[in-house]
Amino acid sequence: MSVSELTRKHNDWRSNCINLVASENKMSPAASEALVSDMGSRYFFKEIFETETGLKYDYCGAKYIREIYETTEDVAKRLFNANYVNLEMLSGHLANMNILLSYCKPGDTIICSDTKFGGYPGLAANKLPKFLDVNIKFIPQEEIGGVIDLDKLERLIIESKPKLVMLSSSITIFPFPVREVTNICHKYGVPFCYDASHPLGLIAGGEFQAPFEEGADLIIGSTHKSLPGPQGGIILGKDKNYDAIHQATDFVVVDNIHVNRVAALGVTLLETEKFGKDYARQIIINSKALATALNKKGFSIAFTELGYSESHQFLIQKDFGCYSKFTVSMEEAGIILDNSGRFGVSEVTRMGMKAPDMAIIADFIAQVATNSDGNSVRDRVVEFMNGFRAIQYCFRQ
Repeated sequence: MSVSELTRKHNDWRSNCINLVASENKMSPAASEALVSDMGSRYFFKEIFETETGLKYDYCGAKYIREIYETTEDVAKRLFNANYVNLEMLSGHLANMNILLSYCKPGDTIICSDTKFGGYPGLAANKLPKFLDVNIKFIPQEEIGGVIDLDKLERLIIESKPKLVMLSSSITIFPFPVREVTNICHKYGVPFCYDASHPLGLIAGGEFQAPFEEGADLIIGSTHKSLPGPQGGIILGKDKNYDAIHQATDFVVVDNIHVNRVAALGVTLLETEKFGKDYARQIIINSKALATALNKKGFSIAFTELGYSESHQFLIQKDFGCYSKFTVSMEEAGIILDNSGRFGVSEVTRMGMKAPDMAIIADFIAQVATNSDGNSVRDRVVEFMNGFRAIQYCFRQ
């Protein structure tokens, strides 16, 4: 079977699935059009690279590309109340790498979120920190999604003298105490970076928290989770000098920035500026509704006493030993999950689903869990998805 045939099969299959992966979303038709445009074959350097011999690396034919870049930069500044925007990161991971290269030298220490409590895996001791020779200490938390012990954090900053504190969680259920953390960081002259990969779309919609207004120095993140853009990354700054980030970008972390991705992101951000508040609000409503419905079906959901979630995702309490079997049965039914216990509603919200639809999804999940047979409800899932074929909260073409 050819790659083209396999691609068509994938598209057909996934269009008939209920996607509850917290890390995924769907682009709008206009953003998708930009992503597959001619720009996917083009180069663009925001600044010309010139050697001491006068040799220049630059490309003609990019007049519209430059305008697209500048338009995307401007809307990002408006949405996030930022003074600095770096659109060149090809992923949130590379945004993390850029920040470490910008703020740290070998042997320095950072404080970040612990992976065992949902921290970003790229900042595990044997990942980026190991290869960049950066030491890590962990933000004091005692459980996944748990509160930060601010007194312990202050003592840790005093003892370890970090170059940076990075709050980078793959399980973002409630707003973080950004103001309190930044107050401590700034007391000791330490910059604070908020990795908003998961809640970026909610932040853009004004329905989660406002990190810059709460004191953060940097916001980084990926652009394809609660924000429904193309896969990629972004770095945002408020009011400091970001020359170091600039120096760590061109021909260090990235050269060709994939301008079709920037164009698709620009469309997404403009759509978010127009529709993002309603979208973000509905995401949170749906997240609470699905968690509530599953809880009524007998599933144990974390943070019941706090209303389950204030974001696009919530966490099911599970036996890790058999959870992978559960997700396989769900996939057979056309209900797509990851194996972390996260349930995300960004994509189903994007498809126009509301709170009553979350009760239907919960019923599908409960039936599969009871029968351990996804095929028993597969036809009903396909029929259900037939009612949600048009992406919402976007420009109409």
